[in-house]
Amino acid sequence: LGAMAPGMDGSDAKEAVREVARDVVTCIGTRRFAQGLQAAARIGPVGSDELKKEQLNAVMKAVHALKTEQTLKESIESLDRDMEDNLMKFIYLGLSMGDSAVSSSLFKVHEALTGKAGLGCIARAVCKH
Repeated sequence: LGAMAPGMDGSDAKEAVREVARDVVTCIGTRRFAQGLQAAARIGPVGSDELKKEQLNAVMKAVHALKTEQTLKESIESLDRDMEDNLMKFIYLGLSMGDSAVSSSLFKVHEALTGKAGLGCIARAVCKH
């Protein structure tokens, strides 16, 4: 799917988010952690706050499955640029919620992602195009 298509309406967005969530669960259940992170980062935050929370939940499932530094590194390395940018957006969305249990995991991913994608990824995540 990549970035959300400009013409995607609310029902399309809802179905896309549900598909992402199913894909993440399937990948994690079959121990394909890199593919789970890829699925979670396939589309950026879309739709209502409720839909964004659903997306963030899928991202957090993928992130929490990355138990080792090696798995984290391999999973981050597998992302393309759009996925990197989408993941960074979710990192900041998650951090904005102020949950310390979530924040520590997100900071680890942030560090690994910034190491691979550079500071431009941060700029693209926080600036609207």
